[in-house]
Amino acid sequence: MSTIIEQGVIGIITGICTTAVLFLIKSLWVTKVIPFMEATKYQGVNIAGQWSGFGKNDNPDNGDVFETEFNLFLAQSAHHLTGSFLFKFKNPEKDVNLDFDVSGYMWEGYVTLNFTPKDKRVTSYATTLLKLHDGGHSLVGTWLFRDVAREFVNQVPLTLVRSQGS
Repeated sequence: MSTIIEQGVIGIITGICTTAVLFLIKSLWVTKVIPFMEATKYQGVNIAGQWSGFGKNDNPDNGDVFETEFNLFLAQSAHHLTGSFLFKFKNPEKDVNLDFDVSGYMWEGYVTLNFTPKDKRVTSYATTLLKLHDGGHSLVGTWLFRDVAREFVNQVPLTLVRSQGS
């Protein structure tokens, strides 16, 4: 009877160890090998680097006087994009700096990015669809974000220019 119990325990331990090893192999395959192979065979445009943009509205007639600054830092592995985004907004009433984590992808000259705040106390999320222009020197599109002041989805045109040296 004790031999059956010993063999059962050994079988269970062997099964758990085999599962752990297979899980580690799969994780390594999915996180390291596949991205490496995709990046190696990828022949598309590389948009990794720093991108920046500015906006200004000096129209006191409608009460909208503000300045905005956008800084996007992208890392690229084939079609997949990750990075960070710094948004600065300034008007006479407030001065806001928001820092976002960025994830997305590029397909046929279009870039789709999702923005989640680094500070989990902030509830302003955003997304954007951009088109690569000017031979790869600018990204032009629209930025959609949760306007927490007015509680609706707001949109603004967004043009980002590749920074020198990127």
